[in-house]
Amino acid sequence: MPLPKLLYLCINDGSDTRINKEIRTLASQFEIIYVGIGRDESQAFVKPFCTKFHLVKGHHKSIGTLVRYFFTFVNLYFTHRFRSIHVINEQLLLIFLPFLVWSRRRVVADIFDSIFLRSGNPVVRSLQSLLYRLPKTIIVTDDNRKTLVPAEFQKKTVVVENYPYAFHNLQPKAAAADELLILYSGSLGTTRGTMLLTELLKHSPKVKVWMIGWVYDEPTRLLSQHPQVIFWGVKTQQETMRLASECDYILSVYEPINDNNLNASPNKIYDAIQAQTPVIINAEVKVARFVAENRLGCVLANYYITDVETLAHQLISLKKGFLFAADFRRRYTWEAIEHKLIAAHE
Repeated sequence: MPLPKLLYLCINDGSDTRINKEIRTLASQFEIIYVGIGRDESQAFVKPFCTKFHLVKGHHKSIGTLVRYFFTFVNLYFTHRFRSIHVINEQLLLIFLPFLVWSRRRVVADIFDSIFLRSGNPVVRSLQSLLYRLPKTIIVTDDNRKTLVPAEFQKKTVVVENYPYAFHNLQPKAAAADELLILYSGSLGTTRGTMLLTELLKHSPKVKVWMIGWVYDEPTRLLSQHPQVIFWGVKTQQETMRLASECDYILSVYEPINDNNLNASPNKIYDAIQAQTPVIINAEVKVARFVAENRLGCVLANYYITDVETLAHQLISLKKGFLFAADFRRRYTWEAIEHKLIAAHE
């Protein structure tokens, strides 16, 4: 008997780490029809797990691209019978609202970068109640972010944590005892630590940075070309974890400019546990308390650190003093919680 069909809607090109984990899990129960946006398929790591893979060429901020994306969806919507429709973030709920209203019992909204936490605009906020009525299930990435969902939608909100696959291919640390090698991965931009790393690199030639991921602005592009930086491009999760295990720290800072950043649910913390490499995180982020309590990394007093000389010395002196208990490495894995994603679609 053929598997039921699932329509997976996002604006990613198939390279995002969480999307890859979700697709691999859902593919065990569904035929996946994937619709994303991107310029080429070279980083579409999800493609082998999809029955059909539709990548609309272009940028997600282009009106022309969004129009073509919309009509790709419309064509699939009327030519397939989908058991479930998985929608990444609220923007797509809004774009496809007229169609999804008729399929609301089959819609799962996966909210891991909420526009309602990034914007204080009352007009934007007013849409939340409308859009959250639509799906049968809302997925968020941790218990804290669940508390931020309006009370009337709590019962249909489930937590599917942002944990990595278990990782066992640990590598020796690449930096000498008096050097500092920091991994800068994921979404790379000025609100995620570019300026801090730029200042640390100015401080000493013994500071090195490995970059993996997506560059979002000009200062970050310039950082990627610094002689003390290696930019690895976009990598799979397992490749990223191998490189992370060679580093002294994983950078996981968020400028405290909105609720989304203050309530960030970074997979880097759990990557750190698997790679046995501590994180650097700023105290404004709520999950920093979990890091401090469990000695998983260095918690900066605030995002806007100015004394980088002292910070560099501190990071070097502390880099071997963090704990990664075996029970944590077993507990915080995608394998341990992926059943929650399947259950959200049942």
